[in-house]
Amino acid sequence: MFSGCGLFTRSRRGRSDLRKRGEMGGASSRVAPAEPVMGVEDAEEQQSGDAAADARQLAWAEVEAATGGFSSRVVGRGGFSTVYLASLPSSRLGAVKVSCSSERLRLAFRRELDVLLSLRHPHVVRLLGYCDERDEGVLVFEYAPNGDLHERLHGAGGGNGLPWARRVAVALQVAAALEYLHEGRGDTPVIHGDVKASNVLLDADLNAKLCDFGFAHVGVAGAAAAGGGGRPSAPRAVMGSPGYVDPHLLRSGVATEKSDVYSYGVLLLELLTGKEAVCRDTGHRLTAAVGPRLAAGGEVSGVLDQRLGADYDAAEAAAVAELAMKCVSDRPELRPSMADVVRALREKTSAAGLKFDRKMMS
Repeated sequence: MFSGCGLFTRSRRGRSDLRKRGEMGGASSRVAPAEPVMGVEDAEEQQSGDAAADARQLAWAEVEAATGGFSSRVVGRGGFSTVYLASLPSSRLGAVKVSCSSERLRLAFRRELDVLLSLRHPHVVRLLGYCDERDEGVLVFEYAPNGDLHERLHGAGGGNGLPWARRVAVALQVAAALEYLHEGRGDTPVIHGDVKASNVLLDADLNAKLCDFGFAHVGVAGAAAAGGGGRPSAPRAVMGSPGYVDPHLLRSGVATEKSDVYSYGVLLLELLTGKEAVCRDTGHRLTAAVGPRLAAGGEVSGVLDQRLGADYDAAEAAAVAELAMKCVSDRPELRPSMADVVRALREKTSAAGLKFDRKMMS
């Protein structure tokens, strides 16, 4: 499919042109991407860092062809978008995210596209193409054959979840992606705004890919973000998902890098305990359920995911628990930066040197 079409014709439209066609707004939608799927010989070499290839601008007809007229399998669904499995060149698979049609969602699509076009990191989901011919914005991503972290940890088919070594590897990979967003782009940090387990995709080798940039923005923003003349701008909806939202953000309406750090801390607690950010039965937040026990110096083994059995490193688990509690501190100034988090995980766990083992797939 896509035979004879312009999927790999480089878009000549710059980011400035994208801004001209719509003021950026905010909303979030679910997406399912990862693994390389470009139909060029050196695609896999381009996967990492600044060597990533530019996304291609697509025609609507190409999108229809890739999805069989939108009759292909639905691999993801959000409140305002649907993700279809797509057949790309070289018999590879992609994920086509189609947003619903509305003026507000059109602005959200512009926001997400603008951010994605600026990102190049091996643990940030890679955008392959986009289509903006119609009101329904389309983003084409690499496909993640192993689903998302939430499914792996909490889904009915998750089995034993993930082994300990893979959990700390995922923790380091997501931390590295966030460090890149916050500090790897010079003076223009990107705040993700919705860090959570379902926004971490797992590729064929169970490597993490941070996805869904519908809430992302450049620099500090929020209900109290500075507008003209230094005054607060018009209020915006609070970013994030239940259980992951920074309490300081709820109070102030201002999202910063430390808001992402808090959400990441909740993600660390999920990896540690195997519990969801919000309990389905009680509605209790994970931070409230295990935070006091860990803060009081309780044994990490008392909150650790029982599915791990004895197959974990006690010293590493203690280090991860300590780091998670720092990240979810109620005071943003006491939380570490993501660079600090990456450094701690590299120094106190074996994540940096972990080699992929196919047995981890089971």
